[in-house]
Amino acid sequence: MARTTLTALLAAAVLVVTGACAPAPAGAPAAPVVVAPPVPVAKAAPPAVPAPPPADLAALPVTDPLHVVPGLPGTDGLGPRASDDPALGRWQTAVVVRDTAARVAPAGAAVAVVPVLTLEVRTTLPVIDRHGRWLRVMLATRGALPSQDPAQVNGRSAWIDSADTEAAGTSWTVQVDTAAQTITVDDGTATRVFPTTATGSPDKPTPHVPAFLVGTHWLEPGTTTPRVLLLSTQSETMDDYDKVTHTSATAIHTTTLRGRGEVSNGCVRVADDVLDLLWQAPAGTVVTTVG
Repeated sequence: MARTTLTALLAAAVLVVTGACAPAPAGAPAAPVVVAPPVPVAKAAPPAVPAPPPADLAALPVTDPLHVVPGLPGTDGLGPRASDDPALGRWQTAVVVRDTAARVAPAGAAVAVVPVLTLEVRTTLPVIDRHGRWLRVMLATRGALPSQDPAQVNGRSAWIDSADTEAAGTSWTVQVDTAAQTITVDDGTATRVFPTTATGSPDKPTPHVPAFLVGTHWLEPGTTTPRVLLLSTQSETMDDYDKVTHTSATAIHTTTLRGRGEVSNGCVRVADDVLDLLWQAPAGTVVTTVG
């Protein structure tokens, strides 16, 4: 009985499925396809990129180690920006190809001019932020003298138009530890730690703010500083250690002096083999100080 009933039900199911899949009778009209009429949509033109506000560069102070430029913003704790093109290096830098305005914000007021050359070398600056066409860069200039405001001396930045730069980069980083009296050099392939010969004294300390290699390589044989790599920072306790240039620039350099430890005027003294390595670091390489 159960087998007969099951057989009957299967036969009925086959008939139903077969009927459902059977073709429509010949000559039956096809269902019409309804196409909705096009709906016009108003399209707004893309917003134009605003041109940089005009600035009279000839009337502005120059951002370099020889000048003091008030009104520049700090770095807000920002460090080097990762490069958009790793082929150029891990960290983004910008080479200035024409004098350009240093602005307090993207498309903001111009307070200074960033020159093509800084102390006769191409101006190469670490990039710490980007907003469209605008690059925020670290600067090698003082915002105030130490006697005016030590907190404004170093760590200055500005926004510049990327159209006035060419993209560059560096894979190097350098860290000075004044407590351990060491300098750590990472060239992107290896990290090496060396002892320093000396760093700043307690009353004339090495500035503990991010600096960068300006790109200046000085050879001064016969002096107490035979080879010098200029840093972007200056002393935060001395207005003009150098009475000729009226600056107090810091640097990484070799020395003939015998003092060891925290005895310098703020510079970082190293042995020749250390400077041999650092001599290869690109301009715009960031140098931090801890300890």
